[in-house]
Amino acid sequence: MMQPLICKSFAKLNLCLHVLNQRKDGYHNIESIFCIIDFFDKLSFQINNSSAINFKTNFLEINTDDNLVTKAYNTISNSYDISGVDIFLDKKIPIGSGLGGGSSNAAVTLLALNKIFNLNISNNDLVEMSEEIGADVPFFINGGIAHVEGIGKIIKNISIDEKYFVLILPNLNISTKEIFESLPSRDLMNKCSLRELMESNFNSFENTVMAKYPILKETKYWLSSFGSVRISGTGSTLYIEYDNYQSAVDANKEIGRKYKSLMVGSLESYDIFT
Repeated sequence: MMQPLICKSFAKLNLCLHVLNQRKDGYHNIESIFCIIDFFDKLSFQINNSSAINFKTNFLEINTDDNLVTKAYNTISNSYDISGVDIFLDKKIPIGSGLGGGSSNAAVTLLALNKIFNLNISNNDLVEMSEEIGADVPFFINGGIAHVEGIGKIIKNISIDEKYFVLILPNLNISTKEIFESLPSRDLMNKCSLRELMESNFNSFENTVMAKYPILKETKYWLSSFGSVRISGTGSTLYIEYDNYQSAVDANKEIGRKYKSLMVGSLESYDIFT
């Protein structure tokens, strides 16, 4: 029997996130800088003798019959004649944390199935297929660091200096849909240049999230002595950015005495198959 394919499924941070306007289809146009970080789940893939997916995970909150991994498998199996696959998700990235774990898992599933079944689907075609699974999934096909626009389909990879981040991981599962629906029109922004976007460090959702979850506001206040505290996506992860590795190490050590924290680095290039 072939050895299972083990893949890393990396998280992302929103280094900034501007919500521009609501479209006629109900979705919002955004502008953001997405940045892959070295924090990841692991997925294993093993071809089985059935014609169905057998999905399991160590995380009890995930519905094993209906999730982004099974949607990714169905997206491929609806277009290609593939056999069943045993998939195990070793979950480390918290759900509802604003780190894109579920979207990353879906993208990795597309990439892994393409590899183990030798389907030779181009990354451009995988990006197109991924659009029906979820808004952030297309970004994770190529990953890295990118300027993302629209509803997540307009993606341009960019380069930045290496960064280090201290993540603060509250035990909160925040619904992205709920936060989008709660966003007041006064917090919508105008489109700006890429340079202005990168310099803004602003997240349109911060006021809404902090109002709904006062514990995050309290946490941010306590953290403020360590640097500028930001929120990723619609939360719940808070983070502080550092240019210097040792500064991040030292801050993480102190913050970790009070909160669950993790120091990570930005990843411009990486291999999910190692």
